[in-house]
Amino acid sequence: MSFGITDLRNSTVWQLYRMREQIQIDPEYQRLGDIWAPDNRQLLVDTILNGFDVPKIYLHKFPKPILKGGKTYEFAIVDGRQRLETMWAFIEGRITLDDEFKYFKEPKVLAGGMTYEELGQSYPDLKSDYDGFVLSVVLIETDDLEMIEEMFSRLNEAAPLTAAEKRNALGGPMPIAIKKLSKTSLFTKKLPFPNKRYRHFDLAAKFLLTERERKVVDTKKTQLDEFVEEYKAKPRNKLPTFVKTASETAAGMSKVFGDNDPLLRQLGMVMVYYHLFRVARDNKWSASVTRKKLVDFNRMRDENRAAVEQGNKKVDLDLVQFERYAQSPNDSAAIKFRLQLLAKRAFGRTLKLGEL
Repeated sequence: MSFGITDLRNSTVWQLYRMREQIQIDPEYQRLGDIWAPDNRQLLVDTILNGFDVPKIYLHKFPKPILKGGKTYEFAIVDGRQRLETMWAFIEGRITLDDEFKYFKEPKVLAGGMTYEELGQSYPDLKSDYDGFVLSVVLIETDDLEMIEEMFSRLNEAAPLTAAEKRNALGGPMPIAIKKLSKTSLFTKKLPFPNKRYRHFDLAAKFLLTERERKVVDTKKTQLDEFVEEYKAKPRNKLPTFVKTASETAAGMSKVFGDNDPLLRQLGMVMVYYHLFRVARDNKWSASVTRKKLVDFNRMRDENRAAVEQGNKKVDLDLVQFERYAQSPNDSAAIKFRLQLLAKRAFGRTLKLGEL
């Protein structure tokens, strides 16, 4: 495996606009990305024009160009998709400056509501400042796609690199239970990603915590660490009863999902599916959960995302929120919303908060 990190030279707004055809904006992991509202997009343009700091953008530089959908790409966006698309949208006249835009260096500038073209006509120097604004762009050079997906997850969740590994080193029955669960067919056959950097162990710990609590809970680092620590002094050879329940739920999922199932690519969705199977089990409608219904729901998501990106006003706002909450895969409120919407749209089930 090769791996390297470098900075992109001449990384101005205009240079990145010229490179846009070489940049794949929608690699698989980018489906987790948020959708910005118009005011968020205008705020970014405002930030650039006023010379304020913009967070780093991360691009995956392919070892060699790839062909996708008839197009050749040299890069893919790891983090910063909405920022890049917003910058490009302003140049192409698809968004304008906020009506209340203020240029702090020169208050007499009255550019509120202007398009990029109008800005160039009225304030050419300001347009040049926008074009020449230097962004911090990091190039990740590797052929390990799992590492790229891991970086995307960490950039969005701020997850510590060795959290699952540290939990695995603790005493008590939980590390044993985590390993045991991660050896079931759901993990060894159905998940389309390996246990690199203990991703399976992290997911198994979330399953176990969920079954112990018997409801949707936060599954952030703090909660998982406390969960494993709580059992540290208990006998290693005595596994709690909820370990068996978690294994049974995972077995139920294995019967529905295929080997290396693309529906399970994202950790956040795996957790939502786990809760779906858990709730269906407890309320005796497991037989209704089919892969076809899950695929149909994913198709709805894809169609709605396309409508949003095309500027279609007739979009499903609940599905938009579903995508936004993908940025908080370990937050109980986000999981509950996604679980309720999935159950309602895919299975016609209205889940009350008390059932979650």
